[in-house]
Amino acid sequence: MKAGRRIAGVCIALAMTASIFAGCSKKDQKTEIQATKVETQTAERGNLDITGTYIGTVAPHTSVNVTPLVTGTVKTVNVKVGDKVKAGDVLCTFDDTAAELQLKSAQNAVESAQAGKEAAKDQIHAAKKQAEASVTSMEGQIKTLRAQKKSSEKQLEQVKGSLDQLKAASEAAAEAYGAAKGRYDGASQLYLSAQAFLTANPDCKTSGGLAAAASYVAPPAPVAVPSGDSTQAAAVPEPSKEEQAAVKAALAKKEQALALQKALGEIGITVENLDETSINTLKDQMEQAQKASEAASTGYTQAAASVGQLEAAIAQVKAQIEALEDNIDAAEDAANAGGGTKAYDAQIKAAQTGVESAQYQKDLYTVTAPIGGVIESVNVTADEVSAQGMPAFIISDKEAMEVSFYVPEEVRDFLKNGDEVKVEASDGEVKGRVSLIGTAVDQQKGLFEIVAEITGVTDKSLLSNTSVSLSLVTNSVKGEILIPFDAVYYDNDQAYVFIAKKGSDATRAERRDVKTGVYNNEQISIVEGLTGGEEVITTWGAGLKDGAVVEILHPAAENKTGNTTGNTSGNKTAE
Repeated sequence: MKAGRRIAGVCIALAMTASIFAGCSKKDQKTEIQATKVETQTAERGNLDITGTYIGTVAPHTSVNVTPLVTGTVKTVNVKVGDKVKAGDVLCTFDDTAAELQLKSAQNAVESAQAGKEAAKDQIHAAKKQAEASVTSMEGQIKTLRAQKKSSEKQLEQVKGSLDQLKAASEAAAEAYGAAKGRYDGASQLYLSAQAFLTANPDCKTSGGLAAAASYVAPPAPVAVPSGDSTQAAAVPEPSKEEQAAVKAALAKKEQALALQKALGEIGITVENLDETSINTLKDQMEQAQKASEAASTGYTQAAASVGQLEAAIAQVKAQIEALEDNIDAAEDAANAGGGTKAYDAQIKAAQTGVESAQYQKDLYTVTAPIGGVIESVNVTADEVSAQGMPAFIISDKEAMEVSFYVPEEVRDFLKNGDEVKVEASDGEVKGRVSLIGTAVDQQKGLFEIVAEITGVTDKSLLSNTSVSLSLVTNSVKGEILIPFDAVYYDNDQAYVFIAKKGSDATRAERRDVKTGVYNNEQISIVEGLTGGEEVITTWGAGLKDGAVVEILHPAAENKTGNTTGNTSGNKTAE
């Protein structure tokens, strides 16, 4: 736009000059210089922030899979997707009839032990003999329990040792499924797109025929030999129209054959595989790889769940051993003392341990929320059986959300943890802080990942795994010379400005080459070429050039440069 105005101004100036010369004709009279009216602004130092806008993906800061430790029929489901829960809230319950019976049995054992203690007062002698027999029996039980504990510990060690292998196998199976799916999808599409070519060129249905078509070489161009010139090679005759058409068709066929060869190579199959039987085979391979991936994932999940079960079983056996050891000590004391009720006190303690164990087992039939948050998934149904080790609920703590996005290296180097991020939401703007700055380039995007944490989120539009628009400061300068962006012009790659210089006869425009820094739509920083206090011309006129007389329309004091922020803008066209 400015370049156009300048050209029009030059034309007007030339016309005015011609008019002046015509009017003067042979007269020698002095012509008054017409000043170009301009506005100026004082170059001053200030701060400039550059804001960048990006697209990010929102996810909860904390998300938990809730997996029941029991197998049975679901009795009640108390939540649905979208419900908010607190830690400890009951999510669902299982039929605990058997566990209730075990608890009552353990409670009866406590009552029985307490009754035995009362009866023992009248049966000291019988209790002594019973204590001696109990020692032998309990020692045998301890031996059995220790063997059981050792076996469980060995099994736990094996399971823990296999977790990494199972996880790697699950990931490898998933990758194999992705590769098989890619081959099937690519072959299916290529099968459809290549049918017309193969039907028209049946000789290309074999690898040899396709290679022959792709390696076709056109005959040499015709060469005319001047008559009587014996030094030239024999002339190549001009081909007929039919031969020219055949060559053209062969070249077109070659191009298609090369494209098909390339596509086959990318998929990893041959042209003989482009039939329904081969496509179905690739489909079968893909489905088998999918089943293998699902089986490997299930195996890893079950192994991870069994770790907790084995640890609980080991703890329970350990408690039983300790209780039996206490019983043995009490029985031996009773036998050596010739009487007393210490053995029964130990039995009561052991029975109470059994009550605690039974109560623990019963509590497993009530599934509670381990954290507060929002229910994102419900995978159980009332009156249906739920298998142990399968996640029943997913809970996400959306009070603290994360948004991840990708930036180039120069922006990453500028950012630091704690920088403010503004996320666009349906009910306004949500603020966050940078919490993670990636140290490696994402291989697919070629950019660095940045993660910002958002707290106090109430906007329901910030759903998990959705895309949002966000902005943050990506560059800034402090204490630099700032002038209006439109005041800078470019001559090829050289930036320059006009400043107003007051002389003895008039105020004139002076071109000043400058080196620019960061900029936005409104302002630009000047690294070299200007000093504070100089009057920069901010408007363009037809007569504006180096040395032109100018008239300042508005005092520079009315257009002060301050701190500003903004998005990056493009440069202007040279004059």
